[in-house]
Amino acid sequence: MIRILNEGFSLVELIIVMVLIGILAAVAVPKMGNTISSGEEASEDAIISALESAIEMYAMDQVVTNSNRSYPTNPFDHMEKSPQGYTGENSVLDEDGEWTFENGNWIAHQRNDNSRYKWSYNSNTGIIGNRVVY
Repeated sequence: MIRILNEGFSLVELIIVMVLIGILAAVAVPKMGNTISSGEEASEDAIISALESAIEMYAMDQVVTNSNRSYPTNPFDHMEKSPQGYTGENSVLDEDGEWTFENGNWIAHQRNDNSRYKWSYNSNTGIIGNRVVY
């Protein structure tokens, strides 16, 4: 006697599983995008904090050397280590993760989604402004 085994999944069961996977993916992808964006923002904040520290250290060195508090023209020049992607002054932002110092007034960064942000920098006061989309 020969037994025929009907093991496996039916077409309906496979379609239901595919629909469920599609629903899960539709929920997960936007959350992953938000996570990446907030990760890039946190990375920018860390670099800006490092720049602020470098500016303050430069100012303190100037006080010791000249008895006069002054601030660097380009804050990137006085960091212990420039951030990955720093391409110098007045370079065009055209690569993901690129940082530049523009026109002596702006610190600029291009994120991986090609959005660009900048912070004002005042070399007279050593103050870095808030993040602005441009």
